Amino acid sequence: MKYDFYIDKSITKEVLDSINVGDYVRCNYWKRAMKVRYVTENYFVCAVKAFGKGWIYSVCEKKPFGGIGYNDLIGGYFSIGTDNMVFGYQHDHAYEFDNEDFLKDYMSDFEDGTLKLSMRRSTALREIWIGKQKAVVA
Repeated sequence: MKYDFYIDKSITKEVLDSINVGDYVRCNYWKRAMKVRYVTENYFVCAVKAFGKGWIYSVCEKKPFGGIGYNDLIGGYFSIGTDNMVFGYQHDHAYEFDNEDFLKDYMSDFEDGTLKLSMRRSTALREIWIGKQKAVVA
């Protein structure tokens, strides 16, 4: 798979809007790419199975961070990280990124502001590699 690379200010809303379900992304210092599982107007979530059970995941906010700086967040940069739920997201299928019902509810909660990115576990999106899933022709 061929990856397109973007860095710092070349990462735009248009670039992030071009990401679709099934694409693979690798951000900042990640060793391997994660599969995009769900996309909304202002967010996308990518995840991979972790050691046969559970998930490693990250949510990208497609709106620039509004502050000057906080921990590893930088004003004007897009952000990527985990959600801000201290005891986890409460849902029948919590953190099952292959479950469509979970994904729809989870990302809907980001869009309506019920969930936000963790201010402690999120970081500025400084580099992104995007591998586009090839379209299947019927």
